[in-house]
Amino acid sequence: MNWSSVKNLLIAILVAANLFLIFNIARQDRTRAYLSEEEVHGAVLLLAERGLSVPVESVPLKKFKAPVYESLYSDEYYTEAAQSLTGSEREMLYTLPSGGISITAENGAWVEFDTEFGFRYAEFDIPDAYAYTEITAESFAEAAKNNSAPGTSRMKTLSETAAEFLCKRVGDDSPLTAEFIDSFVGDDGYTYLLALQTLDGCKVYSHYAVCVFDGDKLIFAHGRWYFSPIDEDYTTELFDQVNILFTDLTTLKTRSIGMFAAEGEIYSEPPQAVADDTALPAVTAISPCYAVYWNADKTALYFIPAWQINHIDSLTIVYNATNSTVYSSNK
Repeated sequence: MNWSSVKNLLIAILVAANLFLIFNIARQDRTRAYLSEEEVHGAVLLLAERGLSVPVESVPLKKFKAPVYESLYSDEYYTEAAQSLTGSEREMLYTLPSGGISITAENGAWVEFDTEFGFRYAEFDIPDAYAYTEITAESFAEAAKNNSAPGTSRMKTLSETAAEFLCKRVGDDSPLTAEFIDSFVGDDGYTYLLALQTLDGCKVYSHYAVCVFDGDKLIFAHGRWYFSPIDEDYTTELFDQVNILFTDLTTLKTRSIGMFAAEGEIYSEPPQAVADDTALPAVTAISPCYAVYWNADKTALYFIPAWQINHIDSLTIVYNATNSTVYSSNK
């Protein structure tokens, strides 16, 4: 018997077996992490038959696997956030007529907070500070298109400064971070940066910050941002993007005329059925995000995985991915 040939044959069999095992493990991993193209195509066709147009390329194949995050909240939130932003102790605090809080620091900087995590910061008492708030996340792209962009190295320097400003209180190892997505140099000579608040790389819905620089100095910032650390996280099952698209179909077909449930509210009247042949606003994009919820006594804030669905006519609906309910709608 030629033992050399037998040995080579055994080696070839072992290699083939290992390759087969690796292939199957990779296929199983992909099945767990991604929807199949066939499943998405089938869902898109079925949705189209029922009146909702969804471009197949707008549906991500990767499944959304994300925990629920909890952050403890206290009455000291405003003071602690202000001290982090200003780098100085609080000198004066007063309540605004709107219910928000205004804080002036010992170094002359001030911060205003509203009741929905909106904020305004100024390094000092800038007479036209409120004018900067005209540039929002929605209007930033148009402003950037009409102005020049800062250089790559300058953008890197300023974004590092802005990230330290926005994330100082949560710490370097926090899953809450800032992602800078746009910038421009305005006619006033100031440089504007747009940041989105993200959690493990996934955006927190409607949370953003516009940071304004005079040279290398951050002089003003505003937006909607959460400035406290994450304390706990919990694993839970989530509805995938295909299931949420069918929920969206139901939402669009059963909405009241000209009315959606606002965040935290219920329909004031039973939804009116929409006929099967009624044109529904087509989907343009679906993406994962996080939605923010209070607990009952406002001692903790929860970041819940969610799906954002954009439609034509600027309609955006956000669905809680843990129970498929509507979290927010802009119409």
